[in-house]
Amino acid sequence: MKYLVLLCDGMSDHKIDELGGKTVMQYADTSNFDLMASGGVCGFIRTAHGGLYPGSDICNLSVMGYDPFKYYTGRSPLEAGAMGISLGEKDMAFRCNLVTLTDDRLVMDDFSAHHISGDTAKKAIAALNELFKDDGVEFYAGVGYRNIMIIRNADFELKTTPPHDIMGQEIEKYLPTGKGSDKINAILTKASDIFKDNAYERANAIWLWGEGGRPMLPSFEEMYGLKGSVIAAVDLIKGIGAFAGMNIINVPGATGFIDTNFEGKAEYAVKAFNDSDYVFLHVEAPDEAGHMGSIEEKVRAVENINGRMLPILLDGLRSFGDFRILVTPDHPTPVKIRTHVNEPVPAIIYGSGVEADSNKEYNEFIKPSFFMEEGYRIAQYFLKSAVIKG
Repeated sequence: MKYLVLLCDGMSDHKIDELGGKTVMQYADTSNFDLMASGGVCGFIRTAHGGLYPGSDICNLSVMGYDPFKYYTGRSPLEAGAMGISLGEKDMAFRCNLVTLTDDRLVMDDFSAHHISGDTAKKAIAALNELFKDDGVEFYAGVGYRNIMIIRNADFELKTTPPHDIMGQEIEKYLPTGKGSDKINAILTKASDIFKDNAYERANAIWLWGEGGRPMLPSFEEMYGLKGSVIAAVDLIKGIGAFAGMNIINVPGATGFIDTNFEGKAEYAVKAFNDSDYVFLHVEAPDEAGHMGSIEEKVRAVENINGRMLPILLDGLRSFGDFRILVTPDHPTPVKIRTHVNEPVPAIIYGSGVEADSNKEYNEFIKPSFFMEEGYRIAQYFLKSAVIKG
């Protein structure tokens, strides 16, 4: 049996007046999603259970089958792992976003520096390393605005805020607080020196968040008896896969944005099954469109997955014989809110050993045949149930 998880980041949404009171998933062409819903079993997953924040770190960790209450230590260590950054027991990693503040530096204008280019971002990170070379602070370039800062032998107990949660809001009340926050806020202030000449497109500040220490995950193969691979453009998802002992596959043209190589990701996923039993295929585009607040781009992202990925995936998987697909968002990213919300997400399980329920369409208003209140339990249900009935 071959198992595919198609993780459509942030795809679920709320009803939108401009779409005639429909959600993006209801409005978009989802004919291939609907085909699977008609032949499969649909249900809901609460990917951030127990009141956890619905970050992509926690939610993807859950869908992959790891209880975040047991294994989660922070977002940034996972991203650091994907980048090959070594973390000691007392080291702390931070996500370092390149951001745009308003000219008075009081309000978060854009959490991604208006999607700064990769080349420019690398130059900014190099400048930060030069600026902080005598301070025991290390910066590592990731993908575009998504970068990492490391402090060795840290003794911090901090509260930080994701910048995509405070778009259009004054930043002062969201600055880091807690033990060690004086040092982190001093870094934020000092870092502004490199942006005075407007040399880095629209980036004019950094924002530090998602801190944590080194995680300790049991391997996916140890937990579920399957050899796995991960396909993703963003370091966070690669990091979860790396710490879980899975093969990380990089796809040319995969950007972690709305312009990603949809066909390429699907083709590489099919090829991965030559060596793997399980593939976790992550698509960031719907989430980015949600954060942008763009209805048009989110509709396009959903339709790109439907039309440019699913035909390749379905045809490819059928060539291997028995297979199952789990399709799910990790969390909703409603375009009117522009950030994540903690609500159950709709999921489809389709393929061998799955007896169809009554659903004919895939959207937020499915008739659920299952409800996973503790989201990490979906992996056991998907992978280990001999028969899944509607």
